[in-house]
Amino acid sequence: MKTIDNRIKYYELLMNYDDTSKYINYELPEGYHYEFYKSGDEEAWINIHILSGEFTSFEKGLQYFHEFYDSFIDKLDKRCFFIVDDDTSEKIGTATISLLKNEEYGYKAAVDWLAINKDYQGKKLSRPLISKIISLAHELGHDKIILHTQTTTWLAAKLYLDAGFDPLNTNEETGWKILKRLTNHEKLKDFEVATDEEMYDKRNIEIEKQLDNIYGTDNYNYSVWYKNDLHNVYVYSNGNSYEYEYFEEDDKIRLEKIDKKGSE
Repeated sequence: MKTIDNRIKYYELLMNYDDTSKYINYELPEGYHYEFYKSGDEEAWINIHILSGEFTSFEKGLQYFHEFYDSFIDKLDKRCFFIVDDDTSEKIGTATISLLKNEEYGYKAAVDWLAINKDYQGKKLSRPLISKIISLAHELGHDKIILHTQTTTWLAAKLYLDAGFDPLNTNEETGWKILKRLTNHEKLKDFEVATDEEMYDKRNIEIEKQLDNIYGTDNYNYSVWYKNDLHNVYVYSNGNSYEYEYFEEDDKIRLEKIDKKGSE
């Protein structure tokens, strides 16, 4: 199962944690340790997010890194950390307590960019990573924090609820109804279950079927952009990035590969 499920309609889900002094502590399994960010770790951060499915190219990751972190880059060595594999010294997971430029719902800090390399998922690292980020927020003086996630990463959203986060933007009913259908979490008992029409993006389902035929069912990450009149599909597979344009014709999707003239 892919970490990001683009077949599901995208809705942003906001969660809050209102007492960071209280949390269930999960220790890392033997063979792993934490390290804080240091200058030059940008590449490791980007690679984790590529391998978790968040980005489809190094260039896009670098752009997001600078757009997001430059405003508090001098504080990143206390706010961004990694999980490191003892045997290989590879950074394989990361998370950040970010300083918000503008308060959101009265919150000054947020959990951001939490991810684990896909090859290390299922190794009991997620709960320790989440408990570490809550404890770090408390150490930094943030009694309460906000978290941004989305329906397309619903497995992670379930883990956040399990860890003690609560739904915040409950006016966004459709997103929470989708999460209710996928998890049946007790914290979502007041929401109805999403219908098929509310939950699934038929366009992306067809796009993914075609990409499965090209790359194999579990050998690529992709994102679809359809804002501002764009019709682009970005794919990352086996260390390479590819780009397609999609066309909707007679209720069917046609993918056309874009020649990037030798550039990756």
